[in-house]
Amino acid sequence: MKYFVAVFATLISTAVLADPPEVKIPWKGDYPHNSSKHWSKDNPYDSGFSKNFKNGTPQEFGEVQKDGELNAFIYSPKDAKGPVPFVIVMHGCDGMSTTEKEWTARVADALNKEGFGALALDSYTTRYVDNSCGLSDLHWGRRRADDAFSAFDYLIDKKLAKVNEVYIMGYSNGGTTALVSMTTQESDHPHHFAAAFAVAPGCSPSLQHSALYTGPILIFMGDKDDANNPEWCRELTKKKRSVPVQMIEYQGANHGFVLDVPSHVGDHGWALTYHPVAEKNMMQTIISAIKAKKFAKGVESR
Repeated sequence: MKYFVAVFATLISTAVLADPPEVKIPWKGDYPHNSSKHWSKDNPYDSGFSKNFKNGTPQEFGEVQKDGELNAFIYSPKDAKGPVPFVIVMHGCDGMSTTEKEWTARVADALNKEGFGALALDSYTTRYVDNSCGLSDLHWGRRRADDAFSAFDYLIDKKLAKVNEVYIMGYSNGGTTALVSMTTQESDHPHHFAAAFAVAPGCSPSLQHSALYTGPILIFMGDKDDANNPEWCRELTKKKRSVPVQMIEYQGANHGFVLDVPSHVGDHGWALTYHPVAEKNMMQTIISAIKAKKFAKGVESR
């Protein structure tokens, strides 16, 4: 009987950890850098800078909606008293799938153990978007930057996070979002991210050549990534910047190195292979950077 009670208590504890509090975050997009123009096929990327929660993209079935809210999961460290450093975690182009929920939970667990909080943000469910994979990557990276800043405002309003210690981390399209969120074009927001951790992002030419960044950036990527071109991220990193930008390139890893699923070719034709050693190293690197508040430059192979 004692054994049964102990096991049952463990199961309850595990269930609690698996189901963090879900909250609704009011979306904010009324900033000078944004426009009221709707998406059009003639201007598919700049319309990402939108004052509309839904802006008429094909992924939104052409719907336009001024206001909205986002789903999010809050992972606060155990025994947290008062505001703590927080990381806003952004999913990839497939949305908050089961696999990416599991990834964000692993990220949150690693952060919580160090006394840091995590907010896993769902950009797509309340927009009824299935995925944004492919050519729309930069558009949605721009759209989702305002999602991330809305979550930032929420954390500060609720006194959960330290205002100068909120970071953004994202995978794939979420990584692109992290890069966009650090550009000076987004500096009209009331708060600014302390740094960005971009995992397998799309380092588009506009982000390579013209973007000026407001804070440090760490890019993590596999050299075998066939979804987002590693060379583009190398070029972004090599540009002379006023802030440190570093790329850590994992040898033999592909686009799926943080997704704990059997190795396969995904629906979009990309190789996806879990690389737990690279994932663990990435989290250790991120935690060390948050603790030391020190960031390097250049490309490093691991």
